[in-house]
Amino acid sequence: MMAKLVKIVLGLIIITSTFSWAEVKPLYIQADTMEAFQNQNVVVFKGNVKASQNGVKLYADLMKLFYTKSKKSNSQKDLGKVVERVEAEGHVIIIQENRKALGEKAIFYRLPEEKIILTGNAQIEDQENLILGEEITILLKEKKMIIKGTPVKATIYPRTLQQ
Repeated sequence: MMAKLVKIVLGLIIITSTFSWAEVKPLYIQADTMEAFQNQNVVVFKGNVKASQNGVKLYADLMKLFYTKSKKSNSQKDLGKVVERVEAEGHVIIIQENRKALGEKAIFYRLPEEKIILTGNAQIEDQENLILGEEITILLKEKKMIIKGTPVKATIYPRTLQQ
């Protein structure tokens, strides 16, 4: 029974597996307003934020995109800006296929951590399965999820294994 439970919980991590920082895929963003602060290397999107990348959709009230300017050598062209971190706040919803993550704040860290931290009544839904906690940390490289809260709650519906 425990092995089945572990497989189900690991299956919930799939929501993050296609949000791959290693691959350079376009990030599409729509919002009511956008402000760029070049001195701080941050772009702020406000109001009805909708973002999508590689099949993952994000909705929030506000999203901050932190970047660094890429370095170039003599043999390379300037690659422009590299996204380091994305912070989404206010009614955050992340959707990938039939899986959903919700919270009040989500932080997507690029390198070297490659992790997502979801806080504020954080929850992950996979069909009828549900995990609730105050903070959910998803370590992308390790395919590991850590849930903190008092208490952490989970409702898991075991599925029959295909033979």
